[in-house]
This record gives sequence, structure tokens and C-alpha cells, in this order.
Amino acid sequence: MKKIVFFACCMALIVSVGAAVAQNFSQNSQSSFVHSESNSESGDDMNSFSSFSSQQSSSNSSSYQQSTLSLSAENLNQPHILSINSSGNQLNGEITVNGRAIKRFTNNKVEIDLSPYLSVGEQKVQISARYAPVGSAVNVQVSGPGTNVIQQTNGDGVLNSTINLSVH
Repeated sequence: MKKIVFFACCMALIVSVGAAVAQNFSQNSQSSFVHSESNSESGDDMNSFSSFSSQQSSSNSSSYQQSTLSLSAENLNQPHILSINSSGNQLNGEITVNGRAIKRFTNNKVEIDLSPYLSVGEQKVQISARYAPVGSAVNVQVSGPGTNVIQQTNGDGVLNSTINLSVH
């Protein structure tokens, strides 16, 4: 009886280790870092409230990042800067807001103020780009009053990022 229990435990351990190793080998080399800050310099914390969530997924063919950010409508008269920087020498892509192209870029650094494109309600900012060399780091940052969100990606040479903005 002890031999059967020991054999079953060994088999369970082998299957678990094998599954973990197989999962690590099947994943892409995509990695992501997300940092968010929310601070208030005014006495009214509700006016500068922002919240943030992030999701990142990858497969062998492409990577995808999605972030959700809540902004106060009272702050739309101030800049909300979207910046994209690559450590590599090539970064080519497009930024869209609610499906409308607002900026095409062909250099490794781009900045744009999103405030003129935002209004109360749900907004979708999409960034689609290719970068080289493949292992280069790409930073996507949204900064504005009380908000600083950074996504850092490197991996397969393709950047697909969506930032869902909820303006209240």
C-alpha cells in the first residue's frame, strides 16, 4: 500500500513539473511592466480621483495589452499626454481614438495630448505599432493631473495596446 501511495505522489509531481515546464516553453518572450500613480494636490480627493486596471496577454504570433483608466471630466482642460518611446531604432505605428486615426508615427518617440479627443463617457485609445530590433523595450505612458500610467513591453516586435478611458 505504501508503494502505491508513493508511486501516485511521484506521478503527480512529474505531471505537475512537466506541465509547468511546457507552459513556460510555449509562452512568447513578451513581458510587461505596469506602473500607476494617483495623487491629489488639491484638498478635494474626489475631483482628482482616478482608477486603473491592466491586462496583458500574449501568444506565439502577437501580444496585446489593455488598460482601463478613470478620469475626472473637470481635468479635461489640462493636458493628458500619451507618450510612446522605444529603446530601438525603429517604431512605426498609429494611434486611434474611438476608431479615428489621430496620429501616425515613424520614429522611436512620439507624444500627443489626448485631452482634445476626450469627452465625458467611454473612450478607446488604441496603439498599433511595429518595433525593431525585436528585443527593444517600448514604453507607453499616459500622464495627466493625478495620473501616471506606464506600460513597458518588449518581445516580439509588435505592439497592440488599448487604453479604455472612462471620463466622469
